[in-house]
Amino acid sequence: MKRKELKISPVPEDSKFYYIYAHILLLWPFAPIIIALVIFSSVGDETRSKIMEEFMKEKVLLTLVIIAFLISTLNMFRELFNYLIVEEVCYVDKKTFFYQKFRRAFGMRKLMTNLEIPFSDISEVKDGKKPSFLYYFFSPIAHRNSVEIVTTDGKKYQIMNSVLFGSRNSLKPNSKVTDDRTTKIYNEVKNMILK
Repeated sequence: MKRKELKISPVPEDSKFYYIYAHILLLWPFAPIIIALVIFSSVGDETRSKIMEEFMKEKVLLTLVIIAFLISTLNMFRELFNYLIVEEVCYVDKKTFFYQKFRRAFGMRKLMTNLEIPFSDISEVKDGKKPSFLYYFFSPIAHRNSVEIVTTDGKKYQIMNSVLFGSRNSLKPNSKVTDDRTTKIYNEVKNMILK
């Protein structure tokens, strides 16, 4: 039987609002396309042809804007799917540490990461590194891993995202709320492994 289990998710399980809001964020990159199509279809034929003519004059600029939009959209999806709409579970069973990371989107639950590390292979359990304050500006969905497990063969596993999707303070990886949650998660995981 499992001795102790720790389950965390950046989206609070008891809040339907934040769960729906997180899924709306997945659709958000398509909003400019939808708005442009609505506006484009509502203008007259003469105006539409003038707009197309102007776009065709500036092909290089238009191409750069489209490439930048696609890159930012892909980055947003990557951040959302890997750090926001996830559930992380860790537990100890028969002197082995188990860690699983699931993607929870649109009613599906898909296993992304599965680790099984025997206690004899764990050389160190460290607190996760605090990201630079600039990280928050460049990442649309900030995350901060609470625990870093170092194995005897030198592999490092950074697990257990401590950012909570809720208030503005809980989203910042360097805030007091996130620091407290990071410390709590780190202590629970460390106690699981060292007991």
